[in-house]
Amino acid sequence: MNPVPCTGCLSCEAVCALHRAGDQDRRASAIRVELDIFGGANGPSCCRQCDEAPCVIACPAGAIVRNTKTGAWETDAGACLRCGVCIEACPYDALFWWSESRGPARCDLCGGLPACVEACRFGAIRYLDEDDPLFGETGMPEAEQSTDAGRGAKC
Repeated sequence: MNPVPCTGCLSCEAVCALHRAGDQDRRASAIRVELDIFGGANGPSCCRQCDEAPCVIACPAGAIVRNTKTGAWETDAGACLRCGVCIEACPYDALFWWSESRGPARCDLCGGLPACVEACRFGAIRYLDEDDPLFGETGMPEAEQSTDAGRGAKC
């Protein structure tokens, strides 16, 4: 499989913020794209829903709980101290400060169908079940690759 290029369009951030806060203020987004403006190696970063989540272990209030329906780690806003320890504990830098009143922005998988996956037209973001043969693989499957992806219509 070949690596899937993130174009840096930030559609994932915009749709996440819209889903979470009702507007496109990127601070509300639970996914962030690290832009490499010189090298083009852009990459999205969001919660990886770790089994042994360091953020959960670090939270002094026990405010991070697993959603039994989606399997996503979620922050109980009423219990959260807004101390930021969970953000510091994440080894993937995948939790982000939203605001003092709302606390950390963490991916909650949008209830089971992440909006960022739907918004990413290049396939750089995928949401796969653990039993999917592509789970854990990086890159785009051969069958989905195209030589004209992202170049528009041919003349």
